[in-house]
Amino acid sequence: MMDGDSPLITCSDEYRLLETYCLKRKPSARFVQSACMYRLEAQSSQTREILYLRSVTLSEMIITFILILMSCLLKTGEEKFGDVAKKLAQIAEVQLSFDEGLEPDSPVAKEANSDVIVRLVDLLKKSGDELNETIQSNRELLGYLQQTFSYDLFKALTKAFITSSVPEFLQSRKKCEQIALAFEVTSRLKALDLHPMNRVMGYGAQYLQENFAPWVKQHGGWEKAFDDEEVH
Repeated sequence: MMDGDSPLITCSDEYRLLETYCLKRKPSARFVQSACMYRLEAQSSQTREILYLRSVTLSEMIITFILILMSCLLKTGEEKFGDVAKKLAQIAEVQLSFDEGLEPDSPVAKEANSDVIVRLVDLLKKSGDELNETIQSNRELLGYLQQTFSYDLFKALTKAFITSSVPEFLQSRKKCEQIALAFEVTSRLKALDLHPMNRVMGYGAQYLQENFAPWVKQHGGWEKAFDDEEVH
């Protein structure tokens, strides 16, 4: 199994499309790292990068170069995957309106072997500050995520999140909906800010590769797979 931080994951189309998707879902998000060195802001539907240099040491010059490179990659991802990310977001929003719920005794919940999964899925259906505040105020759930967050947990959460909106008996003919929901749950877990961003994104890209790569390839790749998908 590949690690979510592996270059094979972080340089993949799935990872770059996830980055674009998350930017579209949080258009006014701000990414701040080491405020004395730089500030990267994302506003509206396009990413605008503002780089503040505070010294001219070699290490800071190297970091600056890396940031500029990352900025270029983000722009490339937006240019390549912007329309796809928008379509996936529309599909996810429509599908979440048909919430079937997830019962504690359902096959997916039993497979996860934890009622915590069911509670987390229910919370993940809530977005924004409400989700963050609920998780942060619930020591049991917060501790569970902080101590046990791994790819196996991410996979269980994602499968349960998808199944709560797309029952298993429909999944064979609803690949687009499942893929869109996988993107959405990744963006919501990333927004919790409980773990390094690249780990959550890496897990999301890995899940997409393991579960949907053959279908996407069969339908012409990420840029074409959703061309004929109607969003109502």
